[in-house]
Amino acid sequence: MKLQLPVFPDRNDPRPLVMYHGNQCPDGFAAALAAWLYFDGHAEFLALDHGDVQSPHDLPEVAGRAIYILDFSFPRDILGHIDSRAAKLVLLDHHQSAAETLTGFTCRSGVVHFEMKSSGARLAWAFFHPDQALPDLVRYVEDRDLWVWQYPESASYLAALDMEPFEFERWHAICRFDAADHAAFMVRGQAMDAKFNQLAQQLARHPQALRLNGIDGLMVNAPGFFHSVLGDMLCRQCNTFALMWSVDHKGQVKCGLRSSSGFNCIPLAQSMGGGGHAQASAFRMPYQRLAELLGGRLDA
Repeated sequence: MKLQLPVFPDRNDPRPLVMYHGNQCPDGFAAALAAWLYFDGHAEFLALDHGDVQSPHDLPEVAGRAIYILDFSFPRDILGHIDSRAAKLVLLDHHQSAAETLTGFTCRSGVVHFEMKSSGARLAWAFFHPDQALPDLVRYVEDRDLWVWQYPESASYLAALDMEPFEFERWHAICRFDAADHAAFMVRGQAMDAKFNQLAQQLARHPQALRLNGIDGLMVNAPGFFHSVLGDMLCRQCNTFALMWSVDHKGQVKCGLRSSSGFNCIPLAQSMGGGGHAQASAFRMPYQRLAELLGGRLDA
């Protein structure tokens, strides 16, 4: 896969800054890995979650620098601030709500590119390494991130990968596994995946009814790494949406939304200040609203 874009990476880029989707996101980190390898580690890397940057004052210095934004985006005003000061700006993302928000944005110093049928990691590897084969690690990460599951071995591989630290050197080593290392990695992942699914099934046994903006769905309290598999289980029961919530270290209530194929959960997420994909979105809210959520009714 090659991206037909008007700009290219350059190892002589001025003080490159790579901002990517963090928050323990394998897709965002695999995207950043592509840049890390291209620049041989000689760049500044910043993992971000949505809401971390509220104004341009929350950003590192961007003036005169090459800015790469991977598997992530900013509101129009903040992106405009970056574009007006950067020597180069490249944004590669695949989140539908972000693409809609930035419709019509004119990039002065580079390109803002969205492809909803590709993962953020695939886009980054196609940009930074267009002549190299896509690593298996990226194929498997994309398989789950897009919730396609076209590779039978994805679940086991990713269960093992999820136990690894988010360190560029380690993920690069995993990309270079020989056949024996790969086989051992898969065996370890198979056991982990079996236990993970058992725990998810237990969490899904007693969901609570939720009416969000007048629409009925199901919800359950669960850590973020259970959201996709739990959401898939619960959506099969209600045929609309499932909401999984937890409280982070800042006291924010983090809500993940998953929906059945015929239901677009983006409007629900956007009404609460979030966004994402049609079948996988998210938003945050202050803990003061947790009582409403637990009461089974939440309105924007």
